[in-house]
Parts: sequence; structure tokens; C-alpha cells
Amino acid sequence: MRIGILQIELRILSPRSLKEKRSIIKPMKNYLRKQFNISVAEIDHHDVLKSSKIAIAMVGRDQTIVHRELYSISQKIENRYPVTIIKESLEIL
Repeated sequence: MRIGILQIELRILSPRSLKEKRSIIKPMKNYLRKQFNISVAEIDHHDVLKSSKIAIAMVGRDQTIVHRELYSISQKIENRYPVTIIKESLEIL
């Protein structure tokens, strides 16, 4: 069994208020939970308007599978939401 933890630092492109930022981040987290059956949390930059840091945790039977799935998640985020990925950090335990 392998545990993958992906931390993603995001630049959010369009919010004019923290309420608008939350209206982007919250649906993103819900979509990722449902689509990939993972745990997602915003872990930093809560009060920064155009920035967010999220952590994603996934459990799988093989390191290759976990790595591939987490990589596809980061691509989905950038393609589906008005954000740019600034930095990624992946750790497999």
C-alpha cells in the first residue's frame, strides 16, 4: 500500500473578493473528492485573495498508480478551473 500526498500552490486568476475565491476553491475540492475519491484540503493562503495552497491525499496499492493519478489530478485542476499551478510537491510514502 502506498500513500501519495500532493501539495499544489495555486494562483487564482479572477477573484475580486475572498468570497469569489471561495466560490472557485470549494467547488474544485468537491469535484476532486467525488471524481477521484481522494481527500482534499486548503492548507494555506486562506486570506490571500489570488493565492491558495491545497493538499491532496490518495491511497493506492502501487506507487506508479498513485503517482499517475495525482499527476492527472493536477492537470484536471489547471484545465477545468481559472487557476495556474505555481508549484507542486509530491511525496509517496
